[in-house]
Amino acid sequence: MPPLAELVSTRTRDDVLLHGAFFEPTMPTTTAALVLHGSWGNFYTVLGRFLPTALAAAGIACLSLNTRGHDYGTVADREPSIGMMRERFEDCTHDIAAGLALLKKRGYSQLVILGHSFGAQKAIYSQVFEPDPMVRTLIACSPGLPMGQVAKHYVGDSSDGVLAEAKHLVESGQGERFVVARHEGPVPVVFTARVFLSLWGLSDASHDSTKYIGQLCTPTLITVCEGDFKAFRQRASVLFDMMEKAEPRDLVVLPKGEHYYVGAEELLQEAVLAWMDKLGLR
Repeated sequence: MPPLAELVSTRTRDDVLLHGAFFEPTMPTTTAALVLHGSWGNFYTVLGRFLPTALAAAGIACLSLNTRGHDYGTVADREPSIGMMRERFEDCTHDIAAGLALLKKRGYSQLVILGHSFGAQKAIYSQVFEPDPMVRTLIACSPGLPMGQVAKHYVGDSSDGVLAEAKHLVESGQGERFVVARHEGPVPVVFTARVFLSLWGLSDASHDSTKYIGQLCTPTLITVCEGDFKAFRQRASVLFDMMEKAEPRDLVVLPKGEHYYVGAEELLQEAVLAWMDKLGLR
């Protein structure tokens, strides 16, 4: 039988409550992975729907954790509603530290951070600016692009107008008011003006990992699917070339699947486990 998940919660050092699922293997291990979702995601979708179970079945503990930027936020638990619409990217270090602390508390000493898309950017950022010495490797699955480079995909032709509105609101001290992009993109785009400007309008955005990935010293595996958007495939190659200090390092292009790894589940599992074996983590 596949390992059962235990629903868990943890608080960050700035008092944000995060929920997730912990998968414990049947055999003893010192290795545990922290899985981070991407934009508008959560702990039970995309990689969270299949990878934690596969890792636990292979003898690696796994915590799939909501970051504060999950979905559009929640209100049912009487906690502040943050979500993608209010998240400050730099706060990802608080979320990741909380997840790693939970794993350490349970006795795991060889830690892995595995992020998808926007979560991969968070993993890279955290290990550059707040590295944890117990993290043995990063696994960045389809690292995300700066939001400004995919504005047309998500916001369409309204991006310039929404950006101008966001700038006006921030400059007039109304940065917590919402801006809404009415378009035909894949998700509703609703953000506070402050967050929209930080993600979509700043040339020095913190989530642009090309600005600092050259400082990354953690061994890193990058994966991307052949069927992903061309921009994401190119991004994976650029990041790999830039992270010269992250040794060992590898870039694996999976011959099936797309950005959300549908159809490439087993291939990703194999690539992740092979990388962990290479590092002696199983």
